[in-house]
Amino acid sequence: MIKFGYIKFSQDVSEKVAQCYTTLPEPPAEVKIRETYVFNEEGQDIRAFSIFEYDDSSESIAAEYIKKRYKAFSSVQGLSYTVENWIKVADALEIIGSGDFNANVM
Repeated sequence: MIKFGYIKFSQDVSEKVAQCYTTLPEPPAEVKIRETYVFNEEGQDIRAFSIFEYDDSSESIAAEYIKKRYKAFSSVQGLSYTVENWIKVADALEIIGSGDFNANVM
C-alpha cells in the first residue's frame, strides 16, 4: 500500500517549514519514503506531498510513523495537512469483484 501525505502553507512561513523538515523522524525499516515533491508558484500557497510505501502487514507501523512525522509541523501557524490511503488498481478490482466493495477500505 501507499499513503500520500500533503501539506499546504503560505510562502511567509516557508522557513519554519524548512526548519521542521530538518527535525523529522527517520522512517522505520518497514516504511519507505519514495519521494517528496513541492509545488511553488509565486502568489500561491506552497504545497508538498510525500509518497510512503509499506506492506499491508505494516499498516499500523506506517500510520504511527506518519502521525509523528506530521505532528512535527504542528508548530507552523496556518499549515494544514492530509494523509490519503491509496491501493493498486488490481487490489481495488479484487475488492469490487468480491462483492464487498467498500469505499472506506480504499
